[in-house]
Amino acid sequence: MTIKTILTPCDFSPTSMLAIEKACQLAEQLRAELHLVHVEEGESESDYQRVALDRLLAAVPPAYELQNKVHRHVLSGRVQDSLLKYVNECNADLIVMGSRGRSPFLQLAMGSVAQRILKNAPCPVMMVTQDNHNHHSAPDEATNTYLSLKTSDSPALDLLARAISLRATDIHIDPLEHEEYGVRLRIDGSVISYCAMDQGVAERLIQQYLTLAGVDHAEPFRPREGRLQLPATMQGVEARLTATPVAGGEAMALRLFSKENVFLPLEGLGFSDTGLETVLRMLRGTEGLILVTGPTGSGKTTTVYSMLHTYGKKDCNIVSIEDPVEFDVPFVRQLNVDERHGVTMASGLRTLLRMDPDILFLGEIRDPESASIAMRAASSGRFVFSSLHTRDVASTITAFRDLGGTDHSLAANLVGVVNQRLVRKLCLQCRKAVEPSEPCKEAFASSGLSAPAQVYDPVGCEACRGTGFKGRIGVFECVSFDDDLAQAITRNATEVELRDQIRSRGIASLTTEALKKVGEGLTSFDEANSVRWL
Repeated sequence: MTIKTILTPCDFSPTSMLAIEKACQLAEQLRAELHLVHVEEGESESDYQRVALDRLLAAVPPAYELQNKVHRHVLSGRVQDSLLKYVNECNADLIVMGSRGRSPFLQLAMGSVAQRILKNAPCPVMMVTQDNHNHHSAPDEATNTYLSLKTSDSPALDLLARAISLRATDIHIDPLEHEEYGVRLRIDGSVISYCAMDQGVAERLIQQYLTLAGVDHAEPFRPREGRLQLPATMQGVEARLTATPVAGGEAMALRLFSKENVFLPLEGLGFSDTGLETVLRMLRGTEGLILVTGPTGSGKTTTVYSMLHTYGKKDCNIVSIEDPVEFDVPFVRQLNVDERHGVTMASGLRTLLRMDPDILFLGEIRDPESASIAMRAASSGRFVFSSLHTRDVASTITAFRDLGGTDHSLAANLVGVVNQRLVRKLCLQCRKAVEPSEPCKEAFASSGLSAPAQVYDPVGCEACRGTGFKGRIGVFECVSFDDDLAQAITRNATEVELRDQIRSRGIASLTTEALKKVGEGLTSFDEANSVRWL
């Protein structure tokens, strides 16, 4: 028979959690939908229903939910009657349920709910007992791993923990149709549907996040932002919240930062040997402006923090102004933009310049005023780091000119520019060696590179959740500005002329750097070819 729908009753006992584990395995193998159902005898209150839905949400491992469809329902009434009615409504092809006895026959002899289900179900029933799972040696070990996060008390923290375990950088909670909300995760740069939630559960979850962020609940009709105050058990994790009213309800985005993924050594970011040498040469200076550029989500903040980390143990005063502060840095005195209280990027920058800084980090240059102040700070003997949205190194000069920067100031103060993107890394456990395609060979040839004998394509395995990729790595174009480039800027060289001069020095473009990573087996040709502005 073809099994398309599997139903699993859950009363949150150890054996029912084992049944869910078994049902997940079967549903994944058979590509079937999974329905989790909890029944409360009599009429249940709405608060209880929300708590039960929270617990059902936590009952499925995070990685499983990314790949499979799960439905959750809390019913009221007599358990066996409600279950049998739902079996018919969802057209279940198989029921997987737990038995508290050491043998399902013992349960039958006791006249249990299982007996009624076995006798009256219109489809096969699989009984799961403690003895069926030898890897659980004791009853208290049979509980699902993810329930150890005590999700019934704090589903908000549980969702954060699940997202972090999946290496997600963002969580999106959005209203859908039919009184449901959708939860999506951004993992390795791609947005992936995670699960659906009942509207009541989702709204309660959003309120918990707003409370953790200390955001005013009384103003639901305007966008709100905040930083979550997380418990000590989540030390090393930062979460930034943005909530805004949209059609159908309130949408929320959570940006996640893990300390272990922010303060990475420069050697671990993906720089080529030449690129790393160029960056280290920039950092040996003591004054001037260093810019890290690229589109949103390209890892600019991580690169700047890694640069600043090299100064963390030195005798120097590092200050920053950010909008908002992405991550608390113990060796940096950080100022957060707060326009409601008159702290703008420009006014805050003027204040920081009076704090005797050796190194100044300006979160992002966005307007002529902040560009002018950053340039004045660099010309006054400070070392200034900042970020800018540009396509490549040459276009950074154009962008600064558009913000009112003069060629003379740029030539005198610009120490270096790092332009970057992120590409997904192939999973080393399942990547497959293949012969380069003709488009791949042509791309290598047009960049002046020899095509490798073999490249690698993604396959998909348990380690990478079937995507074929695991993690991301940077692709960088690094230019240290010397007298020749300064003179080109002074004589108002065009963007094309600057780009040609940079290439004449043998400095690789983003395209070339990405292809080198293809040749090294770090990423696939299709992935490298998909990066914007390569």
